[in-house]
Amino acid sequence: MSKPRVLQILPMYHSNGEKVLREGAEVIQTNDYEIAHLCSLVKDVEAIVLRAPAKITKEVMDANPHLKVISGAGVGLDNIDVSYATEKGIPVVHAPSVNKVSTAEHAVMLIMALAKSVVPFHENMKKGNYDARNSIPSFELKGKKVGLIGFGNIAQEVAKRLKLGFEMEVTSWVREFIPEKHKYAHEIGVNICTDMEEVFSQSDFISLHIPLNEQTRYSIDQKYFSLMKPSAFLVNTSRGAVVNQDDLYRALNESMIAGAGLDVFDPEPPSKDLPLLSLPNVVLTPHVGGTTVECNYVMATTVAENVINILNGKRPRFIGNPEVLQIKTGE
Repeated sequence: MSKPRVLQILPMYHSNGEKVLREGAEVIQTNDYEIAHLCSLVKDVEAIVLRAPAKITKEVMDANPHLKVISGAGVGLDNIDVSYATEKGIPVVHAPSVNKVSTAEHAVMLIMALAKSVVPFHENMKKGNYDARNSIPSFELKGKKVGLIGFGNIAQEVAKRLKLGFEMEVTSWVREFIPEKHKYAHEIGVNICTDMEEVFSQSDFISLHIPLNEQTRYSIDQKYFSLMKPSAFLVNTSRGAVVNQDDLYRALNESMIAGAGLDVFDPEPPSKDLPLLSLPNVVLTPHVGGTTVECNYVMATTVAENVINILNGKRPRFIGNPEVLQIKTGE
């Protein structure tokens, strides 16, 4: 019996995921993610696994009316037109939550790096300027106010570490009260707030944990930066496009806020002449918050198993549009 064929666009996050995929399917691999090229390759496969910055658009899906599944390589689905896939009855799978600890640790690291002026001290020490210790300030985290924008899996891990580990005053903004989240927040001593302006204006640190969609795209802009304290810092480990980068540059360059820690950009990779990259009060990492060795292994193998399960008529562990399977199975 021949194996189903899968189009793999760009390497998976861990080689073990590719091993699992190849055990269950015949894999066609490409590193060229131009839409026209993908439309040509997709005609001969039953499934797609892709990694950003590659995208699966309406055109790619229309090029093969017999696609059985599309999968992101990790957590996010913003590089897949999930709405159109749902219209066509194509399951879209991924590996949510598996990166929550890695990304939460990264957000905390950026907060610590900003508070302790790690990068300025490092740069001065390389220049032999030991006296920088007398001119560059650093701050304790204990007692400082941190505002989390969102309170999903990653934000909850951040909240736990900052509240219980550093004794910070943590407030999380949510669109609406959800009993389960409110209960967890109460258990660990985190405040819940539905007024985002209040969170921005009162916090010493803002950490973004919202998904990218049409409502959130470029939503963190001048309006919110103007509310922040001049001594406050912004951290973003969610998606680059939830922030208006031009407004953020202006806020940082004009000292409206003290600094920023960024792991995500719009687009990715960012242009080498992106103004944000030139600022001295920004700590930058190349979207590695959720790509630790441990997390990469779990993400890649979970993704591969999800895809093989659907191709074999089984229910996947994680699916981004579960209504598709309900329609297909009549559940």
